[in-house]
Amino acid sequence: MAQPEVHSNQGKVPHAQWSDNEITALVDYLYEHRSNAEGGGSFKTKVLADAADYINNNEDLATTRMGPPKTAKSVRNKWTSLKSIFNAIEKHRNQTGVHWDNQNGAGIAGSAAENVWGTYIQKNPLMRQFHNKGWDQFEKMQAIIPLGGARG
Repeated sequence: MAQPEVHSNQGKVPHAQWSDNEITALVDYLYEHRSNAEGGGSFKTKVLADAADYINNNEDLATTRMGPPKTAKSVRNKWTSLKSIFNAIEKHRNQTGVHWDNQNGAGIAGSAAENVWGTYIQKNPLMRQFHNKGWDQFEKMQAIIPLGGARG
């Protein structure tokens, strides 16, 4: 009698994938519900589950939806990742003599700046993507995460 095949990934939920439009929808949703945020821009599971439902049921996102449906857990994971990016930008902005704007990011120009940047991103890899490109989500993230809020 043949035995059923055993797959090593049985019971595992595939990791969520996020399109840029889904990320924007998440940040927009949490921005609109920022009054429900706790310290450091954290949200209770109910808000995250509602954000997942909003993204999953948003017809405007149907053509760019990626991966399995979003869950409260996948939204929490993405939100944690977005907060890490925000905190990396804040750390960069709070240094003396550096540049940041939402259009040009760190605005690295010239060989001396390139050398300093290369050293900086070795210790701060989340900033690599902002070499000369800003982050569209930054201003809303600032509104969601209070100044001096907990990091993480």
